[in-house]
Amino acid sequence: MSTNKILSVVVLIVGAALIISPFAYKMFDRAPAGASMMKDFENVLTRPNVTTFQGHMRTFAGMQADMNRMLPALAQQMHVSQDQMNQMIQQQFPGVANGIKQMNRMGRDFNTVITVMDRNVDNFQKADQLPMSMMPWFFIIAGGALVILSGAQLLIPAAK
Repeated sequence: MSTNKILSVVVLIVGAALIISPFAYKMFDRAPAGASMMKDFENVLTRPNVTTFQGHMRTFAGMQADMNRMLPALAQQMHVSQDQMNQMIQQQFPGVANGIKQMNRMGRDFNTVITVMDRNVDNFQKADQLPMSMMPWFFIIAGGALVILSGAQLLIPAAK
């Protein structure tokens, strides 16, 4: 078999794979869902919003630092130990106690999310321009073109 025929068979297989992919990966269901998700994030993943979220995190970090200083000072003013203060907060204000326990983790988690958002604002804006619901058809059309071209190459007798 000639190199051209082998190449045509490879191109035919690639074309068939492109045609099958949208069905195998359920793109006809997923692409519209992706388009809907992109639409939902359009007003969230913007430079001004990320800047606002970064400001919220600075406020959160300041609140965290003040809370770490305030609670011991409050315990001292109330003439109770730090453990007694923690027990009182846990009993009377369980939501606050839970928030205090998770404050460091929440700060790290929120910072991670905001850092990822910050790095991807421009990428999101570019991706948001893609016609997501049409993606399966791009695969099928490209695959169909490859199948037709490679099939024609395989069927046409080689010139001698």
